[in-house]
Amino acid sequence: MDNTMNRENPVKGEGVRVLTLRDQAPDCEILINKALYDLKDLVVNKRVVDIGCGYGRNRKVVESVGGEWVGVEPFEGGAHTVVADAENLPFEDASFDVAVMDAVLEHIPDVGKAFAETARVIKPGGCFVGYVAFMECFHEISYSHLSFKALEHYAKINGMKLERIAGGSAFGIDYHLRVLLYPIPFKYSRKIIASMIRGWIKLKSKLAYLGLRYKRKLSSTEAKELSSLYYNVECLRQSNGFEFIIRKL
Repeated sequence: MDNTMNRENPVKGEGVRVLTLRDQAPDCEILINKALYDLKDLVVNKRVVDIGCGYGRNRKVVESVGGEWVGVEPFEGGAHTVVADAENLPFEDASFDVAVMDAVLEHIPDVGKAFAETARVIKPGGCFVGYVAFMECFHEISYSHLSFKALEHYAKINGMKLERIAGGSAFGIDYHLRVLLYPIPFKYSRKIIASMIRGWIKLKSKLAYLGLRYKRKLSSTEAKELSSLYYNVECLRQSNGFEFIIRKL
């Protein structure tokens, strides 16, 4: 890239850095259109804090495998055992083996403080799991729709590591169509559209492989690795939201 030309003829939206695909990708295992974890497997005989637990749908799962469930909600009326917000958890340091936030992070005003508090109450080696919105439109009162790089960043600055992330089962495009067309039923059409999006991205990754292999003269192994990474990152970029597993170091 000619940086001098960029300074003389700046392109709107184009930064001063040259970012590679690896720069943009999260440093973790990436799953596309697959379930990331079974909560039951993670909480066997564990002490679990379910932050933003709502009506407590995870309670039976945790207690069925010998775990201790503690629910947290900032509002009265749910199944929780503690009334508190995610930015100010009323627990001692290293109190829990597992923290869960399922479709909660986007509804927290100070997401950075919530990450810090979650990291504080998890034991070393414990995990923070859940789902966060990304390409969803505004819903209820949502503040921070986090990208995969945001999850990685907040984990890192709080002594944790993003280990695995999953996306690509649904995308912002089909989600917004569902919202736009409501109350017209869109359940099955949405799945078809999501499948078509994955197919299109897969086709682009195949074309990228050919370009890397025959235009850039990369080896078959290098081209395959980069085209696969392209597919994963592009699916994440378009994803409705992410499941994640973050580990406290």
